[in-house]
Amino acid sequence: MLASFFAMKRAHHSVLRLGRKPLAALGLTAARFDLLFAVKIFRQRKIPQRGLQRILGVSRTTVSRMLASLEELGLVTRTVDARDRRRKNVELTTRGRWTIAFAYRQLVKSGWAELALRSALGAGGVRFDWSDEEEALEGIARFEGELRDIRSALGDVASLEYDPAPDDFDPDHPAAWYERWLDHCAA
Repeated sequence: MLASFFAMKRAHHSVLRLGRKPLAALGLTAARFDLLFAVKIFRQRKIPQRGLQRILGVSRTTVSRMLASLEELGLVTRTVDARDRRRKNVELTTRGRWTIAFAYRQLVKSGWAELALRSALGAGGVRFDWSDEEEALEGIARFEGELRDIRSALGDVASLEYDPAPDDFDPDHPAAWYERWLDHCAA
């Protein structure tokens, strides 16, 4: 295996390890979190099961197995589509809405994941002066651009995107500059 592939694999596992404990306390894994989040952000209440396959970039079998386990946990329900009985629609239960909201607060709003990423980038040979907001913003933008390029080159088709700065984001949060960075990128 190429050294760079091995390094990316190890970085991926390290990121998953950061969220494993808080997610496990809620009966979730990183993959279950992604699926619940995709259902949560869908504009309508119900999302077609096939839509989840496209959003997550995984196989139909994978989505089906994940949904079965989430149904057992009481976090989602699947119903047959009234217009096409071959299709199923997925909806969060009340418990599912509470669980994804709580998990999102724990992982994103708390700031610890963003702080871990910034610390890791500083420790991995990519040195930024994190006290210099402009330098930090440019560094993160370069890093995210490289990750997008890698995903594209390797044929990743997943389209799920996380909003790192919710509307009620605390301006005193350790990573509050990130919200300003998003505004900067959008301009």
